[in-house]
Amino acid sequence: MWRPETVSVVLSCVLSFLGIFTFFQNRMTSTEKRLTILEEKNTQQDKELEEIKRRLDNHDLQMQVLIQMTEQIKNLSEKVDKIDNKLEELS
Repeated sequence: MWRPETVSVVLSCVLSFLGIFTFFQNRMTSTEKRLTILEEKNTQQDKELEEIKRRLDNHDLQMQVLIQMTEQIKNLSEKVDKIDNKLEELS
């Protein structure tokens, strides 16, 4: 029915196919693991970027408030100087 040569050829083809299939399946699994790791790193970097952006926005707001305070102090200093000059004139 089946000749030994035919059986050995079919068996060697099947084993070769299984070997190649296993090889590529392992490569695909390792590639998926690497992809998952890269996606997680990307997610973490996005979160870190958002945090840094928020901190920079807060810093900008703080700087704006400091500039306004500096202007107010400058104006107050000028007013105090004017009052001082008027007091000197009255004395």
